[in-house]
Amino acid sequence: MSQATHTIHLDIPHDSPLPPFYTAPETTPHSIALALKLGADAALYLQKRSLEAIRQETQAEAVAEAVAEAVADLDAQLKATTTKLQADKAKAEEALRAATHRIDAMEASAATIRTLSRQEAKEHFAEILQGKEEQIQRLQQTLEKSMEAVSSRVEGLQHTMTKTFSSSKEKGAFGETLVEGLLKKAYDCDIQVVAKESQTADIRMTRGPAAYFWESKNYTRMVSSEEVEKFRRDLRLHPDVGGGCLVSLRTGIVGKCRGGDIDVEFLEDGRCILFISNLMARDDPVFYLQTLRPLFETVEAMARPVKEETAAVMALEAKGLLITNLLRSHSLGVAKHKNSLAGHRRRVETMFTEFQGYILESEAQLQTILRVAMGDDTEQTAVQHDLDTTLSPIVFKKERLADCDESEKKFLKWLLEIVEVREGVQIELKELIEMAKPHFGERAVRGFRELFQETAWQKGSRFILGIRPKP
Repeated sequence: MSQATHTIHLDIPHDSPLPPFYTAPETTPHSIALALKLGADAALYLQKRSLEAIRQETQAEAVAEAVAEAVADLDAQLKATTTKLQADKAKAEEALRAATHRIDAMEASAATIRTLSRQEAKEHFAEILQGKEEQIQRLQQTLEKSMEAVSSRVEGLQHTMTKTFSSSKEKGAFGETLVEGLLKKAYDCDIQVVAKESQTADIRMTRGPAAYFWESKNYTRMVSSEEVEKFRRDLRLHPDVGGGCLVSLRTGIVGKCRGGDIDVEFLEDGRCILFISNLMARDDPVFYLQTLRPLFETVEAMARPVKEETAAVMALEAKGLLITNLLRSHSLGVAKHKNSLAGHRRRVETMFTEFQGYILESEAQLQTILRVAMGDDTEQTAVQHDLDTTLSPIVFKKERLADCDESEKKFLKWLLEIVEVREGVQIELKELIEMAKPHFGERAVRGFRELFQETAWQKGSRFILGIRPKP
């Protein structure tokens, strides 16, 4: 059955070709209608898509244009802000440079003011400080010289008195007096001199409930073992005495001269004996005796004496050895401590020779005075000659011949007869020894080196400056 159709009129451009599909004999109206429909749909779809594309393109251009305008505005604002900031920065840098210059100028001015102030203060106080320092130094030197002179003269006086005493009894009495004074200064105790009593020591020292014997020896030789045994016997005869001390003022003790010049032993009944050698060789004998207080306190705290038993004696010997070692260590420690406290004493040691010369000079002057006072006209003439004979300070340490002892005078008188004292000359030591052989031995000549200045006769030198044989 044929389907009803209707005819339509379509206008197309003349140059647009008609598809062969529409003119083909086999094409049915239905196919043509379907193709037209599909073509219309396709044309609508393409038109719609085109409009959308045109719309999107127009929107993108608008956005790009807006963005470009915004970017341009931002660039303009950024350039304006940057220009303003650069101008502000330049102004700030200029202000900073000006401030820096002002600060540098102020710092330089302040440094100049400080320097001037310091210089003015230094100049103002330098003179005052120098005056004060000089005054302090003078006072210190005066004090040191006074102390050294007093110490040296006291020690020299002790040596002189010891040498002057003609009998051992007088030397012993002097030693007893000296030890008595040292004990009174060193300990808070009761001191009683018992030297005149038989079978006792020189001094009995009482500390609280305990008593001690002190025996002083003022010998120029070693204290013999007989003296040590006598002191042991005196202690055995007085059992009420807690212990004893045997003190040698200037020499050692036979069998007891160990390290530190101190030793200890125990009797069979437990009492101890302390041996002290060369007491006066200590820098401060009083301080040295004060350091022995712990020993006396230990002895006083010990139990009652034990009976004679082998084990007890061995224990006491062991204790004695231990205490001896402890005392030695203690003595060394005290010596170190004393050296740190008495630094000025080291300077005294360097000046010992000079002050010893002063002491010998004083002795010579005393002997001269005694010779003048007790001698005849010949003796007075000889003394006056010694006083008038001056010695060259370039060569000799002594000022006058009268300042020397007898042996030194004899050597100097002989020397001044055969040599001439003159600056810039010298004599060989070997030649001088040969010239002195008829009168003095080589050892004696070398021993008289102490009379010469160190610059004139140096130790180990082959020549003596300032003298030469007379033509």
